[in-house]
Amino acid sequence: MPAQSHLNENLSEIEWVKALCPDKRDYCDTYDAYGLLGDVPTVMAHCIYGTEREKQLLKDKRVMIAHCPTSNSNVIAGLCPAAAYLRGGWEIGLGSDVAGGHTLNLFEVMVYTVQVSKMKWMLEGQKDHPLSMAEAFYMATAGGGRFFGKVGLFEPGYAFDALVLDESKLASPRSFNPAERLERYAYQGNGLLKAKYVDGRRML
Repeated sequence: MPAQSHLNENLSEIEWVKALCPDKRDYCDTYDAYGLLGDVPTVMAHCIYGTEREKQLLKDKRVMIAHCPTSNSNVIAGLCPAAAYLRGGWEIGLGSDVAGGHTLNLFEVMVYTVQVSKMKWMLEGQKDHPLSMAEAFYMATAGGGRFFGKVGLFEPGYAFDALVLDESKLASPRSFNPAERLERYAYQGNGLLKAKYVDGRRML
């Protein structure tokens, strides 16, 4: 059975877990000791703070990190090293976390992903160049989709999951390439959803 929980979301939470489980090496160990860290398909939300040992364990066990930038901002949890995770080979996708987040719209979550990454870059020594919108889109689709199987890509053998978006209201005197159109839609977000497909079935 897959497992999903929170990990290293904020400093007070880490201290609380340490008090609850004083015999464990760290937060990761509280899950790992019971086979809940990659021994079954595992998603861990947040992963903002963590020792090098914990980070390596997440990577070795192919744990899916759910980066939740809206929640992390709203509850003042911290700045997740999402760029380092993505570019360093960790499994990472995006989460809305509506307990602390405020939207289910993954386009909005993508925007927050880029903005939070820029803030982290500015405030923490300008390391790990900020995430691009294309990288945020990957995390929202194929990145997180890897946890569920062959979803999130328009490639043979993958489930056909798609949104058909009408961007005619986003008129402009210049033309845009596909990456620019994606970024414009994510930021302006006032196009129309014309159709939705899940595993090849039209849902809208």
